[in-house]
Amino acid sequence: MSYRPDESNTQIYAEGAWLQGAIVTGVLYGVVIVLSAMCWRSLWSRARSHGTGYKMNRFLLCYVAFLFAIGTIYVAFNSQITQLGFIDNRLYPGGPSAYEEATSSAPLNTAFVVSDWCADLLMIWRCTVVYKDTRMYYVVVGLGSLLFLGTLITGTLWLVIVSTPVQSVSGWMSFSLLFPYLCFSLAINIFISLLTVMRLLYHRHRISKVLGLGHGAMYASFAAIIIESAAIYSICSLLYLVPYALNSPISYAFMQLLGEAQVIAPLLILYRIAVGKAWMARSNTLMDENSIPLQRQSDLPKPPAAPLNVEISFHQEITRDESIHSPKLSYPMESTEVFGRAI
Repeated sequence: MSYRPDESNTQIYAEGAWLQGAIVTGVLYGVVIVLSAMCWRSLWSRARSHGTGYKMNRFLLCYVAFLFAIGTIYVAFNSQITQLGFIDNRLYPGGPSAYEEATSSAPLNTAFVVSDWCADLLMIWRCTVVYKDTRMYYVVVGLGSLLFLGTLITGTLWLVIVSTPVQSVSGWMSFSLLFPYLCFSLAINIFISLLTVMRLLYHRHRISKVLGLGHGAMYASFAAIIIESAAIYSICSLLYLVPYALNSPISYAFMQLLGEAQVIAPLLILYRIAVGKAWMARSNTLMDENSIPLQRQSDLPKPPAAPLNVEISFHQEITRDESIHSPKLSYPMESTEVFGRAI
């Protein structure tokens, strides 16, 4: 006896993609919890102190808390809409996958777009830090501001359109609107990522040329390039856009993963900043060969002089004249005195 529902293979495959995407999204939320805790532990002591950069550490601590809240809202409402589709409304015409496409969740949509804005802002900021004190700094700042303004406008328009009553016909995903918005956001991420990677590789080349091979690897290693350029977010965007362009239902799964990937990528960057491994503004000074001072031998600090012990001995020799009678002494006239002096 078969308990297979009376649905086509395409429908079943689409429903499986929705359900598996929701499960893996929960796993990624566990990664968000761990990364948030690691960032909090690293930033808390610095934020409480009044040392150098404590204001920036406090801001980053609030940023981590905000990202954690956004990631929690996203996974909570994504789980709720999955329950509504597969349990509460399992007899919806077309199956749970059709219900998922036709159902709108304002908190879910808002959390998705806001997390995307946060990720874009952090990437642009990191790119400006990498190009600090260079000729392209103001160019990068201008381009980053224009690109973020584009995502801000397109994301707001998408939120407004999918929140209208008409969206119940086209579905909360509104792929005809979401796809251009994500394509624009992906283009920004790829462009900013390429700028960041080019700067990291150029920095590594110059440092190796000045100090030798092996130096500068901390800033230009493979892991640093992946994290600093937020390549995780870009890869997850491609994993959704490519299957969607091919009209594959697997895009439903990657669409859900993208919401948590937008939180994980900034948290990884913030953790590197918290532990002091990320690219900082002072890293740019290593690019200039003149910034590595070569001290003359006379300018080098001299080690403290060791104490010099000198022992001086005086021997008094007396020659006796037999013509002079002197009283007899009970001890010899010859004596030795030892003086010690430390220089």
